[in-house]
Amino acid sequence: MRRHRYLLSLSFAVASIAIIGVVVLTHPGCSTRPPVTGTIRHSDARNQRLMALAAEEAGAIKDVDARLTRQLNFADQQIKRGWPRDARVTLTGAAGTLTNEGKALNDHARLSGWVSVSELSRGAGDAEAGLRAVDQAVGELRKIADEAERCQYVMGLANELQYLKGPHDAAALLSEAGPWARQMDDVPERRRALMAFASALFNLDDFTPGQGVLRQDDDATWRSDMLLALATPQVDMGAHRAAEPREMDVSSGSLYWGKQLKFQDVFQGQSKSQTQEK
Repeated sequence: MRRHRYLLSLSFAVASIAIIGVVVLTHPGCSTRPPVTGTIRHSDARNQRLMALAAEEAGAIKDVDARLTRQLNFADQQIKRGWPRDARVTLTGAAGTLTNEGKALNDHARLSGWVSVSELSRGAGDAEAGLRAVDQAVGELRKIADEAERCQYVMGLANELQYLKGPHDAAALLSEAGPWARQMDDVPERRRALMAFASALFNLDDFTPGQGVLRQDDDATWRSDMLLALATPQVDMGAHRAAEPREMDVSSGSLYWGKQLKFQDVFQGQSKSQTQEK
């Protein structure tokens, strides 16, 4: 009888301990989970997902310029933070913006948009997307009816072409632009453009096409003077030594001529494109 009572008491004690344990484990004040809070708890995975959601929402912005600018900046951040797959998705959205609504942008923003997609696609390890983008940029350039205006974008586009397709394609565009520059009425400005295109060709060791570009100006004396200047490094007479070759100034213009098309110059860190036309 005593043994029976002892076992009943022991069973009751064990049951009580179990119930207390359940209460302790389930009581809100004793939970190991963090509290519900409106302050974000950062983790790499959570940050990555939030950035992807932000890029997705950017695709719904009505203002085409603002939408494209934000998409490109999000892709840039995704690349820098080590999320290239997400960047490719965002860049696909940017390319869609340019394809479907690019006509709402001015020529500068549209061409820089395609060059930026190409440039960032290279950074995201997607050369095929870069090639498609730079081909689109060349097509958009040739659609500009005013040949003199086309010249503004040749240097920037040739630069991106050489990275994706090589110097041959860059040189072909520079050579094609020579006759376009001839349409420029402002003689000093035309000569600055011709010097820039020819110098770029000479840097690619394409001497005959470079000379052909200079011959778009009819003044043989000017052509001879410019070639002599290009062949002569700047000399520091005081030190009696040749200095490093400098960017030549031709009628107060440097050998980079035209409007910049790089992402960092037009879109990076901006809310809308920083273009030179309205």
